[in-house]
Amino acid sequence: MPISMTQHAPQMPAEAYEQIIANVEQPLRGSGGFISHAAEITTDEVTVTEVWETREQCERWFNASVRPHLPADAPEPTVTELHNALGR
Repeated sequence: MPISMTQHAPQMPAEAYEQIIANVEQPLRGSGGFISHAAEITTDEVTVTEVWETREQCERWFNASVRPHLPADAPEPTVTELHNALGR
């Protein structure tokens, strides 16, 4: 079942997000189950929402490639089951 994963990173500066995405963009695009990625950057937070084919695929990617770059006090991501998800 497709899912959306939303990760809030309070106090993460835009520059930190830019460094992370520069290193993971290509591997992310090629990761099995990946559908889409969107980032919202405000003055005090970065919020990323991704859509994946399954929760397991998302968790495997997140734990290996994203979690190590987040601040220790970053909240856990919110995962929501979707009825449908379409990508390009």
